[in-house]
Amino acid sequence: MRLPSARWALLGLAVVLLAGYGLNRGVLVGSRIEAARLSDDYPVPFYKKHCRYLFFTGVQQVWTSSESSRAEAEKSSCAALKREPVIHRRHRASSS
Repeated sequence: MRLPSARWALLGLAVVLLAGYGLNRGVLVGSRIEAARLSDDYPVPFYKKHCRYLFFTGVQQVWTSSESSRAEAEKSSCAALKREPVIHRRHRASSS
């Protein structure tokens, strides 16, 4: 009877590790498109796409792209995981 409980423990550990990895990298939870202008002298709007990612520390919004039309901004995609993690691994410089 001990073998099935070890499998559940291993599965639980894998789930916790994957959740931790995802929350460190940032899991996509949504996006929104915002109309913006460069200045009052340049009234032509452009559209910015913001992607929202869930981290250990909360939700962070990242500006991903700007397009000339709303349809083009909607077509641009957000990565499922953010590129930069919250917790960075420190690398030592090699002494060679």
